[in-house]
Amino acid sequence: MNWVAYIATITGFICIFLKDAVATLVALGVFCLLLLGIAICILVFVWKHLKNTTSYGYVGHSSFVKYETEPDGKHILFEVFRQIQSKQLVMTDLDYAFKWTGSKYPRITSKLQNTDGQIYKGVAGEYDHVKLIFKRALTYNETGNVHFYAELDDVDDISQPYVEFKVDVPVEIIHYRIILKHKPNDYHTSATLKKRKINNQTGNVIYETIESVAFNNFCKSYEYHLLEPEVGYFYRIEWQK
Repeated sequence: MNWVAYIATITGFICIFLKDAVATLVALGVFCLLLLGIAICILVFVWKHLKNTTSYGYVGHSSFVKYETEPDGKHILFEVFRQIQSKQLVMTDLDYAFKWTGSKYPRITSKLQNTDGQIYKGVAGEYDHVKLIFKRALTYNETGNVHFYAELDDVDDISQPYVEFKVDVPVEIIHYRIILKHKPNDYHTSATLKKRKINNQTGNVIYETIESVAFNNFCKSYEYHLLEPEVGYFYRIEWQK
């Protein structure tokens, strides 16, 4: 590095003209400055490398998704637990992607993070976001749990009957549990697991059917374990309303 050579040359000239004690102190000071400069360069390099490790600064290990209707079919509880691993030097918050298709504003809370409950609208075709702030920041490679809880009111019956998960980072398992307490005792219709590529164009929404998911009439629920889903897709379980 040329700037290191320049500093060393100047330091050498200074040492020639100063007394030994002063020259030693000057040389020591310059040496410390060089070490500090090298340390800063290393930190900047490491920071940029870690930032580019993943697009989102973390990877996922598992996600547990629960959608549960009350017997009236209008009030819904939606809850997600996610285990993630930080790929940032310091991870202080996470933008949780969320999209509610009903008309009434949901009540959003978290047992593990702090949140203002606000939904930050995405552009057309994208998910909205909720900011979850960690009570204790995660450091690089540290594993932590994320909790998202929403109380939904579908009083006008316009929400769409599906649960969708956006896989934008690697994840080992997504556990879907959809409990429909309002369904009649003779309801047996299977749901459908579908996927589509993450695409911001609203006019290009094409879903590929993967398989059907049986309805457990005794528990009034659909349950499915999606193992190691391919990154870059939305995965949706859709049922008959």
